[in-house]
Amino acid sequence: MGSIYVTMVRLTTAWMKALAGTGGRAMADEIPQPHDAMVRAVLSDLSEASSFLQRYVPEELSRTLNWSTLRLYPGSFVDEDLRRSQTDVLYEVERVENDASLWLYILLEHQSTPDRWMRFRLLKYCCRIWDMHLAQRPTPRELRPIAPLVFYQGERTWSHSTEFADLFAESVRDWSWTPRFRHELIDQSRLQPEEVRGELKEQLMQLLLIAAYHPALAWISQAAALLASLSSMPPSGGVNYIRVFVRYLLSTQEPERVAAFREALRQQAPEVGENLMTTYAQELLAEGEERGEQKGALKTRVEVIEGLLREGVAWAVIERATGVGETQFQALKQQAEEMGE
Repeated sequence: MGSIYVTMVRLTTAWMKALAGTGGRAMADEIPQPHDAMVRAVLSDLSEASSFLQRYVPEELSRTLNWSTLRLYPGSFVDEDLRRSQTDVLYEVERVENDASLWLYILLEHQSTPDRWMRFRLLKYCCRIWDMHLAQRPTPRELRPIAPLVFYQGERTWSHSTEFADLFAESVRDWSWTPRFRHELIDQSRLQPEEVRGELKEQLMQLLLIAAYHPALAWISQAAALLASLSSMPPSGGVNYIRVFVRYLLSTQEPERVAAFREALRQQAPEVGENLMTTYAQELLAEGEERGEQKGALKTRVEVIEGLLREGVAWAVIERATGVGETQFQALKQQAEEMGE
């Protein structure tokens, strides 16, 4: 058996041990925002992003854009508490006719079921983009148009309207006071692995997102072949994309599917290297252990302060003893709760 096979046997054994006591769950809950990390890495590559967008932006809009001018804007406009289920990416691109610019805003929904209030949040995010734009100097005289796209990958088919006005009672939807706003929808909840198209990294991204929500589909052989192809290419943009994809797979798949992927990769690319999967698995396990230690220390600190409060100790005394004031304490409690999710 090849060295990659031996490596993956070791990996699966270690992974099973790491998952002991979790009821067999994958490590997606242990790794913060695995979807966000992979999607941002891939769509920050402008070649991949351009391919992705040109396949999904409506044709009547796409032909008006100068795709060679596409550029990425850093940052996120999503609510902090929703970043486990949403990822957003903002681009600026010039229009062909008058060199004026347009925003292309992608909101990726990666949760089990569609959310009817997504349209409301999406409009808020667009307003945040306009706020950012108006804060520039010199202040713009006009708002720049935004083309919003919702890319949905979940267990169930998207079932809600794309029209913001449909959130209102039917009797007032045509009122002049009701906002007019809609988004494009890319629903990949029923996309089959063999239907995935695009550039190499774009295909891997979509395939692994599908696998995260529909692991029983026949994605393993295709993903292994794509990863093998990627491993034969030189690094680009300073990002280790093999690391990105392997970490995502390990973060979202159960041990038995990791083992199946191990075997498929052995067939596809025995030359990939003995330490490939083991290295990234060890990284994830170390990160999980570190977060566990941080969580334990933070929980203890919160419990001590709560105990002092129950005993009637004044905040002035608590602050002198612990270095934590009342406002800071609320933030610590929230942080501890988030780490415990």
